[in-house]
Amino acid sequence: MAFVILPADGLSGSRLRTVRVRWLAASVVILLGATLLAGIGVGVHVARNDDPAGGGDIPDPVLTLDASRPVDQALIEQLAILSGRLVRLEAEAGRLAARVGVPEDEEQEAGASGSIAQEVPSGGPMLAPYSPEGRMSAPSMLQLVGSLDELETQLGHVTAAVARRDLDGMAFPSRPPLPGFAPSSGFGRRLDPFTGKPARHTGLDYAAPHGAPVLASAGGRVRRAGPYGAYGRTVEIDHGSGLVTRYGHLSRILVRVGDVLLPGQQIAKVGSTGRSTGPHLHFEVLQDGTAVRPELFLDGHGS
Repeated sequence: MAFVILPADGLSGSRLRTVRVRWLAASVVILLGATLLAGIGVGVHVARNDDPAGGGDIPDPVLTLDASRPVDQALIEQLAILSGRLVRLEAEAGRLAARVGVPEDEEQEAGASGSIAQEVPSGGPMLAPYSPEGRMSAPSMLQLVGSLDELETQLGHVTAAVARRDLDGMAFPSRPPLPGFAPSSGFGRRLDPFTGKPARHTGLDYAAPHGAPVLASAGGRVRRAGPYGAYGRTVEIDHGSGLVTRYGHLSRILVRVGDVLLPGQQIAKVGSTGRSTGPHLHFEVLQDGTAVRPELFLDGHGS
C-alpha cells in the first residue's frame, strides 16, 4: 500500500496552516450563502409572470414555465442541474468546515458580517431586474453559473489545504506509543537504575506488561529495526525534516527497514532487551540527531 508523508516544518508552521484553513473554510461558507441567495432569486424570477394589467405592480408568483415548450424545457433542466450542484457544494462545505473546526455560530457570524448597514431597516435577497417576459434573463443565469464555478474553485482550495494539514499532522509524533500507559520515568536528570548514581535520561520510559503492543507515534519510514546496543531490540522511524522517533527494549519487532508506516500502526511489542531492569518501552524523539523532550510533541504530555 503506497503512502506519501509530507514532512512537517515544525509545530509553529502547522498552527499557521491551521489558521489559514479555518479562514478559507469560513470564506467558502460565506460564498456558499451568497450563492444560495442568488439561487433563491432565480427561483423567484422563474416563478413570476408579467403584470397582466400592464401596470407597475408585480403580481403574486405564478408558475410560468411550460415543460412542453423546448425553451422552457431547457431552462427547467438547467435549473435542476444548478440545484443539484448547490446541494452537493453545500454538503461539501459543511464537511470541510467541520474538519477544520469552524463552529456553526462562527459561520453564521461570518455571513452576517458581510451585510451593508442602511439608515432604514430593510433586507431580502438581491434579485436581478425582471426581463420583459417576466422570466429570468440570460445574464442572471450566467451569473449564477459563474458563482457556482467560483464556489467549486474555493472548495478545491480548501480541500487541498486540509489534505496538506492532515498529512503534516500524520508526520508529527503527537500520539503516545503506548496508549493507556503513563510514563514511569521522565526525560532529563535521574538516578541510574543500575548504579544509583545521577545520570541523564534521553526519553520517556513506559512500564507495561511484556508483549504489550507498541504503536508508531507518527507516520514515516523505518530506518532501523534490530539490536542497538544498550537499547536492545530497537525501531527508529524517520518522519522527515530531521525528526526521528526511537522505540527501545522491545521483545519483538514487527516492521523492517524501509517500511512506510501510518500513525498508530503497531510496530513492535514491549520487552526487556538490552540494558533494562524489566519490561518497559523506552521512547525518544530526536531532532537533527539530538534527543529532545517528547512531552513537547505528545498530546496530553505523553499519557
